Amino acid sequence: MNIEENKLQMPNYSPSLKRKRLFNELDQHEKVSLLLVTGDSGYGKTMLISSYICEKRIPAVWYQLGSSDRYAHIFLSYVKTGISRQLGIDHSPQILEAEEVDSELATIVSILADRKEPLLLVFDDYQLVDSSPEIEPIINELIHTSPAVTVIIISRGLPRLPIAKLKVERKYKELTTADLAFTLDETCRFFNEMNQLNLENQEVQFIFERTEGWIASYQLILGVIAKMNVKERLSLWSTFPYVQDIYDYLSVEVLQAQPEEVKHFLYKTSLLTELDPVVIDEFLGIDYSEKILSRLLTQHLFVYRDQQGMIRYHRLFRQYLYQNYKNKIKNDYMKEHLRLATIYEERYQLINSFAHYTIGKDYLKAAKVMGLIRDLYNPVESMLFLDGWLEEISAGDSFANNTLFLIRCVPLATLKELTTLFEENISLLRKKKNELWLCNLQHRLATIYLMRGDIVKAKQLFSDSLKGSEQFHDHAMSALNLILLAEIYRYLRKDEEAIEHVRKAVFISERYKIKHTQIHALDTLATIYLDKEKVDKAAPYIQLALNIAKEHDKSSLTFIYTTMGRLYSVKNDGTKAIEWGEKAVSLAESFNNDFDNGWSKHELGKSYLKSKKFEEAKRCFEQASEAFSLFTHYQCMVEISLYHLYTVIGDKAQAAKTYSEIKNTCEKYDFYWLLDGSKPKAKVKNLKERPKQLTIHTLGNFNVCYENKPITIKRQSSLRLLQFFITHRNKKIEKDMIIDTVFSDGSLSTIDNHFNVSLSVLRKTLEPNLKSGVHSRFIKRFGNQYLFDTTDVDLDIETFMTLTKKGDDADINNLEEAVKLFRGDYFEEYPYEAMLENERERLRVLFVKTSQTLAQHYFEQNHYKKCFEYFERILDKDPYQEDIYFDYLEMLLKKNLVTKATKVASDMKQFFTNEMGISVNDQIENIFSKFSVQMHG
Repeated sequence: MNIEENKLQMPNYSPSLKRKRLFNELDQHEKVSLLLVTGDSGYGKTMLISSYICEKRIPAVWYQLGSSDRYAHIFLSYVKTGISRQLGIDHSPQILEAEEVDSELATIVSILADRKEPLLLVFDDYQLVDSSPEIEPIINELIHTSPAVTVIIISRGLPRLPIAKLKVERKYKELTTADLAFTLDETCRFFNEMNQLNLENQEVQFIFERTEGWIASYQLILGVIAKMNVKERLSLWSTFPYVQDIYDYLSVEVLQAQPEEVKHFLYKTSLLTELDPVVIDEFLGIDYSEKILSRLLTQHLFVYRDQQGMIRYHRLFRQYLYQNYKNKIKNDYMKEHLRLATIYEERYQLINSFAHYTIGKDYLKAAKVMGLIRDLYNPVESMLFLDGWLEEISAGDSFANNTLFLIRCVPLATLKELTTLFEENISLLRKKKNELWLCNLQHRLATIYLMRGDIVKAKQLFSDSLKGSEQFHDHAMSALNLILLAEIYRYLRKDEEAIEHVRKAVFISERYKIKHTQIHALDTLATIYLDKEKVDKAAPYIQLALNIAKEHDKSSLTFIYTTMGRLYSVKNDGTKAIEWGEKAVSLAESFNNDFDNGWSKHELGKSYLKSKKFEEAKRCFEQASEAFSLFTHYQCMVEISLYHLYTVIGDKAQAAKTYSEIKNTCEKYDFYWLLDGSKPKAKVKNLKERPKQLTIHTLGNFNVCYENKPITIKRQSSLRLLQFFITHRNKKIEKDMIIDTVFSDGSLSTIDNHFNVSLSVLRKTLEPNLKSGVHSRFIKRFGNQYLFDTTDVDLDIETFMTLTKKGDDADINNLEEAVKLFRGDYFEEYPYEAMLENERERLRVLFVKTSQTLAQHYFEQNHYKKCFEYFERILDKDPYQEDIYFDYLEMLLKKNLVTKATKVASDMKQFFTNEMGISVNDQIENIFSKFSVQMHG
């Protein structure tokens, strides 16, 4: 047998990404005798070592192992040939005889013992010989030859070598999958620097998070997107990871190499996000899952332990297994989820149980488990956990299917806290320009706002989410956004817009076979027609919705039954209307969540009222009002029904009292659509028209007025407390957080006293006639939490935020008023107050964007003077805006105003060079050359 030369040739992966982070780790080779590089297939183990050796030009012997090399005489033949060539020793390459192994090994050890310069002995694909008892003693001898010699083993699994002593002596180093995986920065450099794709930040972030830095997937993705434009890439991300090349790689390189028993195990356990051996044993009916998991970990088969010690699959591998298994067993996969749900419930792992019941569409049991979760766990933490957990368990399926059900299960008291957390996350995603995740979060928050009755905010967020979901081809999310926008337009009495939106949702749902949204869309369409008393049009839609819901989504039956009740009520069939209404109430009570109870009982009450069963109607309305206690908009709708009841039965006193409550609620929350000039007959005036006692200006010079008289806050700590409250306005904040931020020095008792005194002084200053802090309209206390309520405050930043809102109601006059209102930065006189920095930056960015919008508007209207004035105003307020300079220059050059453009370019050069030490000459010259214009001077 002859020596195969290719086995001793080091692979050349040039060009490859230079991984400085790992090269720094490999530089320690001179200190270790054994360097182990282990990891799953496709993590660039071989590429890393070969590129490092080439880069550093270190003498090395490379041995690419095969299954035939498990015999000592063959193995040693290649080792001897490689070492002889590297050290310039005359040697005739041939396979040794088996009886020569001991003497030849002694010769090699003797040669290496004299080595003074670094030498690397690299054994690639070591897993192919690891099981051989003949190889281990040879490797052990080579490891201990000379301090200058380092053995590098590249393997998919941990080799069976005695490494404990080497660890103690600090002569051992290991790089694992976690080390080899690309970081976010390396991901960006791979696609944008090395392969010059110019991906957007959100795309890089998406690839990194979905692949967990798996290098092989980067090469496969690169092959797919190399010639795609932005729009084509967005379409790909919407279906990721369904990239055939990735699935083919996982199938050929990973799954096909496993025995049938392991394949079966991998498929079945892909339904779990946490690989708990006790749960798996019960689920699969075995008692050895721990051994299989240990083997998978040892072999690095895309399995790892997380920071909590829980074993998990790598995300892409699990999604591949899950989707394959789901396709293999069809609808039975839901039964499997339900089996897991039962196992988790019996083990009191309730969040896991709820998630699997929900994915398995047993919404009744899911709702019952949620009742236990509400009693046992912190509600906010459990809701946020579930928000991501359902999506993780369903491995790539659209979470739109479960959004409404999840939000309906949220305890009422939790909604406000969730709102704050979602708002903060949305703000963070916007800052990072991470639109791929933004539309999902906007939809979640919009749903909460809708259920709480903040229709205006919900409408804006649904519209924003719709743009994102359409951009990224998330059809289920797009349909759901359209349906809920239709619901809002229905409330606002804009039926044409409502029908237009819901018809789009029906089309999307039917085209892409999305049963959940199809049911919801048909129900909404039927409801809109019932509002107009068009029974013939409504009937086929609600009947179709009922048929689909019975088969595909029983959680929606409460609402379908309610609409069926309305249908018969409009047809004046009181008996059937009540019958369907009672079915809806019964189902809602079994789900045991407040929103469903309120919804069904309100509609049943209306059916009772129409049938002149006044006591039953009153009882239903009162129960619905209680269920909707935190759903203000829906509660107000129930109160209007109660008003009608009192009017019909002639209880004028109670009718007047109820109407007064309705009017106050509508004024407070600006529910103008609920009072449209008929029943009750009074158009509610917009609260904004009424002057407010307290006025606070924070943009530019800070000042406070009470009933138009200036107020001075003399106590410095009270002023800082007010600054904190304004910054975190309309949010409940824990007292401890306020103290930590505003009162950082002193003992606990001193600080607590300081807080109480400062708070008391602030309340008295803002409300001179206040007798007790508990009656404050502005600074309210809820247990250990405080809230600065701006409902009755004329606060410039609130007005600024309202005026700058975009969407259907955006108005150029409003934007102009907003820019005028921005007299300076937020609390401009306090530039070094750290707690104000984030809000100051947020408002400044909004001012810049608003001014840009106005500049663009006036440019398009050919009002160039006004356009350029807005650019000048931006640069006057914030001269660090590099992009603004470039936009300004382009608009000037488009109108051939070269002299003015030259002046702006000169100012920019001077500012960026002198103030920041940054040269912008090349960018400026590129802009001028684009318009074939030479700069003057």
